Parts: sequence; structure tokens; C-alpha cells
Amino acid sequence: MIRGVPEGLLHSERIVRPGLERTEQLLARLGNPEGRFPAIHIAGTNGKGSVVALLESVLCAGGIRVGAYTSPDLGDPTERIRVCRTPVEAEHLGELIMRAMDPVEELDAGPGRPNQFEALTAAAFAYFAEQEVAMGVVETGLGGRFDATRCLANPLLTLVTSVTSDHREFFGPGLMRAAWEKAGVARQGIPMVTVEDKSEVLDVFRRECEEIGAAFVQVDPGDVELRELSWERALWGSRTDPLGLGTFATRLLGAYQRPNLSLVLGALAELVGGVEVSRDHIVEGLWDAQWPGRFEVLHRCPYVVLDAAHNPAGARGLAETMERLPSVKGRKTLLFGALRGKLVRSMAEILFPRFDRVVLATPASDRALPAEALAHQARRCAHRWEVGGGVGETAASLVAELDEEDALVVCGSLTVVGEARSVLTERA
Repeated sequence: MIRGVPEGLLHSERIVRPGLERTEQLLARLGNPEGRFPAIHIAGTNGKGSVVALLESVLCAGGIRVGAYTSPDLGDPTERIRVCRTPVEAEHLGELIMRAMDPVEELDAGPGRPNQFEALTAAAFAYFAEQEVAMGVVETGLGGRFDATRCLANPLLTLVTSVTSDHREFFGPGLMRAAWEKAGVARQGIPMVTVEDKSEVLDVFRRECEEIGAAFVQVDPGDVELRELSWERALWGSRTDPLGLGTFATRLLGAYQRPNLSLVLGALAELVGGVEVSRDHIVEGLWDAQWPGRFEVLHRCPYVVLDAAHNPAGARGLAETMERLPSVKGRKTLLFGALRGKLVRSMAEILFPRFDRVVLATPASDRALPAEALAHQARRCAHRWEVGGGVGETAASLVAELDEEDALVVCGSLTVVGEARSVLTERA
């Protein structure tokens, strides 16, 4: 719910209709702000938000006025729209959306009433123009080719993190349709940089870039290496080191940040000469970057970790991170919840055997997969398992049971992480 916007005025974010006409009409009502700032546009299946957070932090460290737009949020829509890492005020966000929507009758008679994501995107671009940002860093919501963020009029770079088969309800099964959708962020004359390494996906990307006249730049996803990992920091180094950073540190602990960091360094290398950011600013920004809910350690001794792993690739990344960290001496408990349509069988096979105890919870979402529906996977894969209640109440009760050397990991979707985070940070 967005403060100041009547309930029911916008279609649900889950109602997705191809086409940019609705967003274009909203932007026209706001004075076409989408062309009043340069931007970096980021697509991909996993890692988009982390790439935004890293670039946002680096550019801010360099004194650049940055507007960042991400999705989804962990419970507060203002988290999605930030200038210099400060979220937009809720009242102002509502005002921008209402200005774009009024009169709503014209929208209904034209391309149709927008969904929440389309309205938030238009409001974000208007806010960035109003705040006179020097750079926007913008994450797609779904796909890329027909995503509302594709209305950006002045991209300097387009980035693609990776492509896996996800959001099958929108793209259909298989990889090629998803790859084609994400390739749609490419722009004529603008470098498209990716860390994707699957040959069939790269063929789609190259063909798209050739057809529209975009420069195609492939970055090795393994260029950045994880050299040391503790519960406090990760130490990294680049094999090619295009920016002369040497070893650098992040507070983002996920081992799965490796390709994201490779992409960020590749993007910054493309910007050299056009954006003045020193080596020291890059190192400072990489260390300062924060991205809630992505292997976020809320507490140490006992360890309480939130991770938004919502597909098999995310589950593998979480499992790898737990393996690379110093071992937890006590019991390891997994609190797991999921939304309908997710590949829970594969996620369960990857994660459940690695924990001493698995507790299943039901998110507070109309798309929630009931915890009882996960029981079959737990019987197959878990050493010990049980069905809990709602995510927040279950997380709070599990934390209360932890001994000092135990660990609790909460994952399955951003909805699950957001619910747990709200309860646990409030109590902390």
C-alpha cells in the first residue's frame, strides 16, 4: 500500500500486460522526466539489486548525486526509490503517483489503468529529475524488453547479470524466451555488458546487439575471486584488475556476489573517462555497500541470517556461502517459506539436507504456498522438519530458542525475508 494512493486505484503489481504505453502516458503527465538524467539500466534473473546497491554506493562515494530504483521491496515501497541512498518520503511518493494518475478516466479510456510497478517507475523518474540527480541506477522489474523501466531515454550502459529459467508464469518454460526478454534492454550505440556465460543465451544477446547496433561486452563472471570470507567481511580480488584495486573488501558476504562484483567492475571500466570516480572512492564504495535481505547477518552469536534465495540458483549461492564461512559449531536451523510457482523441489534438494532442522512457514501473501504443501519436500530431503505458523511469529520463536553457537537462516523469497526482518529488527 502506498500512502496517499487510494486502495484499488492501481492494478496489482502481479497483473503484467506487455507494452510501454501506460508508463509512457504517466511519464507524459509528469513532464517526461525520463530523459533528464543519464542512467545505468540493469536486467537479469539474480543479482540485479546487488549490482544497483554496489554501483550506487561507489558513485555516491565519488560525490556523484545518484538516484537508485530497485524492486521489489521488503515491505515499504519508499525503499525502492532513493537519492544519495535516502528513500523518498512516503507522502511525496503518493503525491507524484496521484499527479500522474489524475484524471484516471483518461487512463481507463486509453491504454488502460497501470499497475503499481508502472506507477512507481514513473514516480521514480519524476523524483530523480526533480532532485537533479547526475546518474540514475535502475533495475528492471520483470524481463526488460517490455518492462516499464525500458522507458529510460538516456542510458549510458545496459547491464545483464545472468539468465535462468524463472517467472515461468510470464515468460513460459525454457531459457530462450527469458533471454530474449532481458536482451531487450540493449540500446543502439550503447554498450551492453553482461557476465552471462551460457552459449545459447550469449547467442541471443549478440544477435540483439547486432540487429540494433549496440556494442556487446562480455565480462568473465569469475574475474573477481573470493579470497577470504568471515562473518564480518569478504575479501576479493580481480584477476584482470582493470581498475587497479588490488584486494578489496565488502560487507556483502554472499559468495554469490562474485559475478555481480565482476559485472560492477566491468561497468565501471566502461565508464572510465566519462564518470570521474577514483580508485579510493571505488574501494570505499564497495565496502560501504549494503543490501538488506541478501545474506544479511542480523546477529552474531547466535547467528541470524536473512537471504532472499527464491530459485535454485539463489539456493546454490546460499549453500556455497554457508560452506565457505567458518563453521557454525551449534545447530543450524532453516526457516523456509515460498510463493506459488517457484521451483521448490530443487531448492529443497539443495538446502534442506544442509541443516539440522527445517521449519516450514506460510508467508502473508495471496501467492503464498502453504507450509503444509512443502511437507512432501521436507520428508524427502530434511533430517528433521516441522510445520510452523506465520513467518514473523515463527522466526521470533526460533530466535528465542537459539543457543550462542547456533544459527538460524531465513530464506525462500523476499516476502519471507521481509516479514522476518520486520519482526526481528523491531525486537532487536
